[in-house]
Amino acid sequence: MDRLQSMRVFSKVVELGSFARAAQQLEMSNAVVTRYVADLESHLGTRLLNRTTRSLSLTDAGETYLQRCQQILEDVEEAESVVTARSQSLSGTLRLVTPVMFGLHLLPELLSRFQQLYPDVVIDVILSDRNVDIVEEGRDVAVMLSDLGLGSHLVARPLLSAEVILCASPGYVAAHAPIRHAHELSHHRCIAMRLPNAEHEWTLLGPEGEVTVPIRPGLLCSNAELAHQAALADMGVAMLSSYLARPNIEAGRLVHVLPQYQLPRRDVSVVYPSRKFLPTKVRAFIDFLLEEGQVRGKEEQPAVSLGAHALRT
Repeated sequence: MDRLQSMRVFSKVVELGSFARAAQQLEMSNAVVTRYVADLESHLGTRLLNRTTRSLSLTDAGETYLQRCQQILEDVEEAESVVTARSQSLSGTLRLVTPVMFGLHLLPELLSRFQQLYPDVVIDVILSDRNVDIVEEGRDVAVMLSDLGLGSHLVARPLLSAEVILCASPGYVAAHAPIRHAHELSHHRCIAMRLPNAEHEWTLLGPEGEVTVPIRPGLLCSNAELAHQAALADMGVAMLSSYLARPNIEAGRLVHVLPQYQLPRRDVSVVYPSRKFLPTKVRAFIDFLLEEGQVRGKEEQPAVSLGAHALRT
């Protein structure tokens, strides 16, 4: 008995609720479909379907077996798809949504290398810092902040963990009182993110332990890139991811404020629909991101890590 084919036939009979309709779709005779299901029941030693002249219903054993069958068939389909993808050129449109700062500062280089591997894939990118339901909005995959709530129909895998530091421009630092301790932030203009129900306070970990400081925002931003540009424009002290800030610090365009304090890291996940089988272009893109992190993690130890590895900044 071809066990996989028997599982396929059994699943199709249940899906369509009819031996005859399953036979028609599978291009088999009614007798062959009936024999596959009967052989499966004989092999298992239990009845899977209750049959009447008008209806079919699953037995308790059939319901349990169906769930396992569907999982096995999806795994087989995905395994075949992965192998096929290695020998065939991927094509089509990959619909991606990412936070603004990730899209502007990290994504272009990654997408360039991905398209070198898969030149026939067209990448459609939306930059957004809001919580996007990719299924509802027709996106294939998203990169988003890990602390955003996700529905049960989505899967999130840790992708990026970035150090966050306080920065201000040399012009702002020269024109205002020195900032030597966390509590002195209360007397300075700060650049803060606009978040739902957010209180205007920052929490830092320093020599005296954890400190929560009320701040006085001079600017509220909807994305990190605006905070970055505002800091460069002498508008105040901002919390920035290290991959935004460090090149500017090294070039003298920003100053690291309160370097003796640590701030909560900014974690990002890759998010995709919670089905076992994904289109090959989506699976290839997710795998590419993880492989890229692994290669770069062997090269250096940066402040931004991708999964269990690292991403150069």
